Amino acid sequence: MAEVVRMTKDEITERCRWAREHNAGRPSRQWPVGEQLAVALVLRDRAWLESTNHSTETATELVCEQARLSAFEFTGWLNDIRAVLESDRSG
Repeated sequence: MAEVVRMTKDEITERCRWAREHNAGRPSRQWPVGEQLAVALVLRDRAWLESTNHSTETATELVCEQARLSAFEFTGWLNDIRAVLESDRSG
């Protein structure tokens, strides 16, 4: 069984920065699926989710499992990452 690596806010924030700076705001297909989905959720990229055959709900479930977050914690996790990314743009 593959080991589940915990996705941290800092790791996903860096993936989001990379996606915005180098890949037109899209996750890299080279990343683990959970990271791809987390970045797509943070950046609100429904087209990416659909291209991977995930709905927002199924992507959220997978990311919550891999990041070891409850659904309630996940909302704060997303918002924290989005706030950092927004401050990058305004700063």
